[in-house]
Amino acid sequence: MEKNWEKLRPVLQEILDSEVANGNECGCQLCIIEHGEKVIDLTAGHDCKDENKKVTRDTLFPVYSSGKPVLAALAWKLMEQGIITHDTPVGKFWKEFDTDDKSGITIEHLLSHRAGMYLLPSGKPDLCDWKSMCEQIAAMTPRNLPGEKCHYHPLTYGWLVGHTLELATGRKLKELMDNELIKPMGLSGKLYFGIDDEAEKRVIDVDDSRFDERPTWETQRMNDHQIRRQCIPSFNGFACAAGLAEFYSKVRGGLVKNETFDFATGKLFRSPDDPVRDNEWTRFSLGAVLRGPDDNRRMFIGHGGAAGAEAFYMPDDDIAFAFVKNRLSPNHPDHPVRDMISDALQIPRRFW
Repeated sequence: MEKNWEKLRPVLQEILDSEVANGNECGCQLCIIEHGEKVIDLTAGHDCKDENKKVTRDTLFPVYSSGKPVLAALAWKLMEQGIITHDTPVGKFWKEFDTDDKSGITIEHLLSHRAGMYLLPSGKPDLCDWKSMCEQIAAMTPRNLPGEKCHYHPLTYGWLVGHTLELATGRKLKELMDNELIKPMGLSGKLYFGIDDEAEKRVIDVDDSRFDERPTWETQRMNDHQIRRQCIPSFNGFACAAGLAEFYSKVRGGLVKNETFDFATGKLFRSPDDPVRDNEWTRFSLGAVLRGPDDNRRMFIGHGGAAGAEAFYMPDDDIAFAFVKNRLSPNHPDHPVRDMISDALQIPRRFW
């Protein structure tokens, strides 16, 4: 990996500026932290509705699924406190899960996307009604046996994991996220799950102008001001790149002990009867994706997001990386700007 940050800084800035200039991107931020020191912190572009509204380091971007490991880290902290264990049955806390079809589902299955409850409730569920969503999800039947198959839970993950932690602690998820994670990690103002009036002023909208059929689901949801106010950590997080990078730089040995982090991210939590397929990105530990060659699957520990955001930790180098952007790509998860950044850093490209 190239680590000459003084040399890299103008190269990376040129990549961001060029991709904005040619129309592939609208606005973006890039932040890299090495050994706790911010070595790269770059911005480029503007708001999709107003070219005069330039992206700054304080601009908040929708990060979609890149926020999922933040919720997972809250679970790791509660594990360390002895409130839950990874193999605790969800039905211990959530009585609707103590049934024949769901009693085998554990917290491990939720975090590693193996609960078989990856579809939203039928009809048009109100994503802003937390209580109703939890009730409807709890009434669903798993699509496969608990732990049998890894199948990504793109949206239900937030309610499944979040409400389980609420029931285990007797506290609301928003309170847990803010007081057990965001505030202690010094991320207030940089990372949100449920924005307030002040944060709304710093948010950049999602742009789907490269799509023939609009609006896309990404813009419908993340440009919806009511959804922005909710705490649904499976998809509706907002952050600046520095906020996501600081999260990854402060988890191991900060939010949780080294051994807790290493247990949670040390291997794929997956059934032996469900081997990893070629080019499969859904390679989950307890809530984070492990990416890298077969001989070093923990090269990158992190997650990507629907608009092309990504954030990860490189344990071998003690490097935290975050990239956020707001222009959707019809070719997701293929984002040329991310590949250019990877090539400049001399690290393998990632698709997630």
